[in-house]
Amino acid sequence: MPRVGFRMKIKPEFREEYIKVHQNVDTALIEEYRMLGVTNYAIFLHDDGNLFAYMECDDWAAFEKAVQRSPNQAEWSKKVYHMFETKPDEAGGM
Repeated sequence: MPRVGFRMKIKPEFREEYIKVHQNVDTALIEEYRMLGVTNYAIFLHDDGNLFAYMECDDWAAFEKAVQRSPNQAEWSKKVYHMFETKPDEAGGM
């Protein structure tokens, strides 16, 4: 099973909001990730706002393509994307 790691960074002013929003991740998004073969996904937040995410997924390329078209992912991105200093899809992220 492919394992993928990537980095992100949260803007300091959004640290608490980032933590709060992740206490209630959309059920539809979690279910979609499972249907796309994600078996393990963890995000580690350092005190300085750096994040390291680790994911195990049956087919990473298929997962990436599917989430680019996903309404669930689009809704989640509206909630969190503005908080990132370094985004997962930018240089320095993936």
